[in-house]
Amino acid sequence: MSDLELIQSGTLVLCSTDIAAPPMTSVVDGVRVGYEPDLGRALADYLGLDLQWVDVRRWSDFVPTLTERRCDAILCNQAITADREKIVDFTIPYGRFDEGVVVRSDSPVRSAADLVGRKVGAITGTTNIALAASFAGAEVVQFGSGDDAFHEMADAAIDGTIDAFVDDEIVLPALEATGKLRVAFIAPTGNPYGIAVRKDSDALRNSLNGAIQHLIADGTLAEIWNNTFPNKAFPL
Repeated sequence: MSDLELIQSGTLVLCSTDIAAPPMTSVVDGVRVGYEPDLGRALADYLGLDLQWVDVRRWSDFVPTLTERRCDAILCNQAITADREKIVDFTIPYGRFDEGVVVRSDSPVRSAADLVGRKVGAITGTTNIALAASFAGAEVVQFGSGDDAFHEMADAAIDGTIDAFVDDEIVLPALEATGKLRVAFIAPTGNPYGIAVRKDSDALRNSLNGAIQHLIADGTLAEIWNNTFPNKAFPL
C-alpha cells in the first residue's frame, strides 16, 4: 500500500470527532465505539494498514484538516453532496441515513407544517441546514461557531431559544433518552454517507472503494450495521 501516499507510511489516519454521537461514533473509556469506528477498523484491517484517528470538534474544521494533510480521509457523518464534491472526493456510500426534527418533549410540533413561525436550528454547512431551510415559514438558526454545536442546539431547544432543530436521524435516540427532547418527525432523505478524501487521492479512494465493496460482498458491513442499528434495515 506504499502507493497510497498516506501521510504516515503504513498507517491510515482518519479524521473524526470525540464528541459523543452514539451510535455513529463515541469515545468510551478511551475506546472509540460505534458504526463508523467499527467500519474504520474493518477497512484498515482489509487494507493491511494500522489505524489512527484525528479528532476535530467544529464542523468547519473537517475539510481543512484533510486538505492540510493532517489526515488521509474523513470518516464522520459526511453526506455526499454536490457542493462538497467540488472540494473533496468521496468513496462509494457506506450507509444511507434519514434526517429528523427534534423538539422539547412538551412541544406541539408533529410535522413540517407545525414549524411555521418557529425557529429551527441546524449546523452550518450540513445537509441538515438545507432541510431546515426547506420548511416553509420557519426561521433557520445556524449553529457551528462553537466546539460542540450538536449539544449547543439541544440546550437551545431545551431552554426555548429555538423551537426545534434538525440532525441526522441515527444520532437522535440518545437525545430522547434524556426525557427532555423528542423526535417530532423523520424526513426520509436517505442521504448517502461516504468517506471524503483529497482531490489528489485517487489511489486511496480506489482502495477504499474496493475495501467497502469487499465488506459489502462478504457480509461484514451488514453485520456491523445490524449490530449497531438492529431496528434499521441495511440499506446497501
